Amino acid sequence: MEDDGKAAMGGGRIFENLGTVEGRLLRLEVVVLLSALVLAALVLYGSTRRRSSDRLLRGVMWMAYSLSYVVVTYAVGIIQDGPFHGETFVLWATALLLIQASAYAAPVHSRRDVDQRKKLLLQHVLQTGLVLWLVLNATGTNASYRAAIWAFWSLNVLKTAAKIGEMVKASLPDRSVKVVAEYMDVEESLAASDQRPADPKTMAGYRYLFHGEETMELSHEYGRLSREEVLMQSACKSVVTIDTVYRWVDEQGYSDVEKDMAKDFCLAFALFKLLKRRFYGYVPAEAGSAKALNLVLNGLIHHRDVATGPDAAFRVVEAELSFLYDFFYTRNIVLVGVRTYIFIAVVVLALTIWTTFFGTLGPDYRRLKIGVKDLDRSVTVVVIVITAALEMCQALAAFSNNWRYTKTVYRCVRDGRPWHKKRRGGHLWWKESITPPETRYWEDKIGEYVLLKRYSHRPLNLKSWMTLFLVEPRRQGQKRERRKELPVQVRRAVLMSFKASEGRLSNGDSTLRRHGLLPRLEFACKFAKVTDQILVWHVVTTRCDWSSRPRRPRRRGDDDDDHNNGGGGDNRVVATKLSNYCAYLVAFVPEMLPDPSNNAEQIFDTAVRQTRCHLARCGTKEEILTQLDKIEANEQKYMEGLEAGVGAEERAGSSTIVERAALLGGQLGAAVGRDEQRLWRVLAEFWAELVLFLAPSDNVDAHAEMLGAGGEFMTQLWALLAHAGVLERPAAGTAAPATAT
Repeated sequence: MEDDGKAAMGGGRIFENLGTVEGRLLRLEVVVLLSALVLAALVLYGSTRRRSSDRLLRGVMWMAYSLSYVVVTYAVGIIQDGPFHGETFVLWATALLLIQASAYAAPVHSRRDVDQRKKLLLQHVLQTGLVLWLVLNATGTNASYRAAIWAFWSLNVLKTAAKIGEMVKASLPDRSVKVVAEYMDVEESLAASDQRPADPKTMAGYRYLFHGEETMELSHEYGRLSREEVLMQSACKSVVTIDTVYRWVDEQGYSDVEKDMAKDFCLAFALFKLLKRRFYGYVPAEAGSAKALNLVLNGLIHHRDVATGPDAAFRVVEAELSFLYDFFYTRNIVLVGVRTYIFIAVVVLALTIWTTFFGTLGPDYRRLKIGVKDLDRSVTVVVIVITAALEMCQALAAFSNNWRYTKTVYRCVRDGRPWHKKRRGGHLWWKESITPPETRYWEDKIGEYVLLKRYSHRPLNLKSWMTLFLVEPRRQGQKRERRKELPVQVRRAVLMSFKASEGRLSNGDSTLRRHGLLPRLEFACKFAKVTDQILVWHVVTTRCDWSSRPRRPRRRGDDDDDHNNGGGGDNRVVATKLSNYCAYLVAFVPEMLPDPSNNAEQIFDTAVRQTRCHLARCGTKEEILTQLDKIEANEQKYMEGLEAGVGAEERAGSSTIVERAALLGGQLGAAVGRDEQRLWRVLAEFWAELVLFLAPSDNVDAHAEMLGAGGEFMTQLWALLAHAGVLERPAAGTAAPATAT
């Protein structure tokens, strides 16, 4: 190796300012270290595979991801356009290039991010070619450095080629969706041939595709498969259905808990393939099917005593949506064998040890004569150690890959092999259990918004002004709350509501009917827009929450909304959480609601203005409650002067959100009397029904977009209802006919 110090000095004297060779060397060392650390954080963040709803965190990670390319380009530019052609500097460049290739594992949070990442990939390809020029022109005789340089550059080429292959595959039409859609058209006939009644607990009679549809697809790349062809090809050994998987899992020697978790995960993979059809414009053949409804009501929603618990429905849906996220955003499904991952990690680790002890500390090392003493040696050790550590982390993360798990189960079922034998055969040999990877994808959190608390908020919109309104400004009253944990009792209340309804969606009038509150409160379920109904009942629920909450001194750390739950127990938690969540959807995610998003935004803006007028002089909760009591009294006097029935409905249609809510709150309170438990039971059942009523939607793009932002509870309900065959909501005030019991 040539003396890098002499090359760096270029025969000139050392100057103190950053414009000299020494200054440029210092800048290069700092840039390389910062780039390695930032890229390492991105790789580790991606390896956790957690989807975060924190807008600040997502913004910081995307900014770091984008700037990392600029910084790496800057570092490579310094090495290229200067006296830094020694192997030490080229080793830094190839290590940064390899880490940058691994940073593609960092999650994206929207479809726009995917398009931008394609541009960055092209830039990375150009950088790979530029670094190759540096490699070929590197000076020095350090054999350890030379071996590491070529190994890092070659591994970068392989990773980049794999990513290009994934992106090319993602841009091609997914013909398997068409095959699955045509298969599901005749699935009922296939299931009927078993001559067994459909049982969602064992999946007997459910011939949903688990894996192997690609063999059917390859036989008929063009044209539509006939019914006879589908029936014939589905009988092939390579086509595995979910009922077969369930039988195979039952034959394995594991506990019931492990078996249940394996079944739920495999079912999630099968349902993911069915859900994909919605994004390609196919109407599911099982829409309105009694068997599909039975799958959710009696298969996913249950009361098991084992550790899987009654929340299996949401666990299945969350796993299913994680597959959907991978399909749309990452496409990191080009799998290689476990031995390949181990080989790569071992090779990089060996190169790290070799480069550290023989290259940096061995006799071939020639230290720089300029700059901070031994700083270049420290930078080299840090960079290659980071590179090796990241490769090891990625290898370990690959062991718990969802797609690999389902592929392994498929091969076991297809070949009739037990899990433990397949484990010794090379795939997942380290696992002692049949349970799927325990990777958490979604936050168990929901957004919340309280109109009576945030109506006076006037956003500054500094970010919009600074970006010349490239960032959409916040509207009046829009103040995003911190997302909060979704209580288990809320999830279970929604599931039990759907199970009790037997698939009949209702906008809340069923609850009023059950509790004998019709026809007195019938007007509260007959608004022209669903958004009006949400806001009116939201104000009513907030008023009940504030007025019945026992007062106690605030303690440090108390949350304003959770400052003493008061009476009502779980029903109160369910009602307030779902009320605030639906109001959050109106304020921030109106595209997930039945009304057109622009109409929902207009209704929200109008409600904010009207609330400011009604509560102009109110500064505390007590003052707001007092003012609502006055509005209620005025509305009640007006109502007493009208004829019963029609007059009330006309008044309800012309009054403001606050006026209607004040009147409804008073009538609801009069109807239930002093029975606070009954009040919260009515509100909890009402909101559980309403949130299910809001869930069906044809706006699949909204759900796809929110997958990258931590997910939405509404997306989980939307997917759950889709698998129950409930794709549309009935007209407001009516109930959809049940298709199964």
